[in-house]
Amino acid sequence: EPLLESELFGHVRGAFTGAVNDKKGLFEIADGGTIFLDEIGELPLTMQVKLLRIIQEGEFRPVGGSRTQRVNVRLIASTNRNLEEEVAKGNFRQDLFYRINVFQISPPPLRERKDDIVLLASHFLEKYARKNNRPVPHITPKSMDLLCHFDWPGNVRELENEMERALTMAAGKPRISADLLSDKIRRAQPEYLLHLPENKSGSLKH
Repeated sequence: EPLLESELFGHVRGAFTGAVNDKKGLFEIADGGTIFLDEIGELPLTMQVKLLRIIQEGEFRPVGGSRTQRVNVRLIASTNRNLEEEVAKGNFRQDLFYRINVFQISPPPLRERKDDIVLLASHFLEKYARKNNRPVPHITPKSMDLLCHFDWPGNVRELENEMERALTMAAGKPRISADLLSDKIRRAQPEYLLHLPENKSGSLKH
């Protein structure tokens, strides 16, 4: 929690052991712009109070500081929890919930937007190929079919992890074949897809 507070609001020199210099927090850095808080439902209650203050008053105090600072920041937050239920359980402040719930976007799960899988899989494969200084392999039509037929309960992050794993398993090979995909993906497929040649697709779309 102290580390999180320092990351968000910054700290002054000497605020704690190891604080040898003043440090700007994310809110100060984002002044005049936008800050994105991922998984806001995981914030401890004490941090929720401090976040509420900066949203309502536009003010915060760095860790160890004696003066408040003003910022003008647009806040975007995400969560995989039902915050209304968390409020009822006492895990999330009701006043903070109302402050951040001004405009809500609920994107459909990946299983309901299969067209995105093709683009996302290629994107993640390219991302991790560059990160690991490897050539970008080609995803075979059969492998793409298997990816598109999977329900992805973990949504985009699960797909990203799968592509990183596939790249590792490929070990420099020029293509991502079906045998490089996780067992959970192959087990969830219709039988006819598993017997297709690598260069064939089981759907008219691909």
